[in-house]
Amino acid sequence: MSSTVMLTTPETLTPGFCREFAFHDKEDVFFRGALAAQNPETYESFDELTEDDKIFLRREVTHKWHLPRDLYWSIALCSLGSAIQGWDNTGANGANLSFPQEFGIEHNQALVGVINAGPTLFGLLSAWAADPINNHLGRRGTIFLTGLFCVFPVLAQSFTQNWWGLLICRLFMGLGMGVKISTIPVYSAEVAPAAVRGGIVTSFQLWVAFGIFVGFCSNLVWYRIGNLAWRFQLGAAFAPAIPVLLFVWFCPGM
Repeated sequence: MSSTVMLTTPETLTPGFCREFAFHDKEDVFFRGALAAQNPETYESFDELTEDDKIFLRREVTHKWHLPRDLYWSIALCSLGSAIQGWDNTGANGANLSFPQEFGIEHNQALVGVINAGPTLFGLLSAWAADPINNHLGRRGTIFLTGLFCVFPVLAQSFTQNWWGLLICRLFMGLGMGVKISTIPVYSAEVAPAAVRGGIVTSFQLWVAFGIFVGFCSNLVWYRIGNLAWRFQLGAAFAPAIPVLLFVWFCPGM
């Protein structure tokens, strides 16, 4: 995207972009935006930019965190989506203490390892699908789709009656995790102004770590239930995905 903006003149880029995405009534806005993006250091000298345009461009530098409410909403939702990643990764830590005995596989360490690694293995594969899915559904549609994989397979884990059912649920969970972890940082970068983009994008790792912390806390909360503890430890991670599913469509974007 950035290379396209920098290598194509605004006069050439803007009409085609607005025609493709049906923004005909905002062509002048996108033209001025492309002009400012190509000339971040010299935009003050362009008569095509209005005084209001220049005021807001200056404020992006002098008031870095004076951002629109919609942007803060997007940051909050991306942070929650990142936390899901961490929580999903840690649910199995506590469940390892009881589900192998439940399914009679406590002496088959290789199988227990495969069940634990299932989401990561399938996440590695599904990450390659992130690009075509994003192109087809857009950022918000992709986050919504991956959120479904972070709700239903996660809940289904807690109702499984055999080890292969648990493995299948965790593999489906991994499908969503791989695409989601490849989409949220990109979406964060696209909606963030340049002055704060680095901090917002790297907050992804911070919130993944926070999700890991919450996941361990959840494991501790359910630990004393007994033989059923693993079901709650694995299933509880669906909770933060619900608000992501409900509110992602209120975020700006395509």
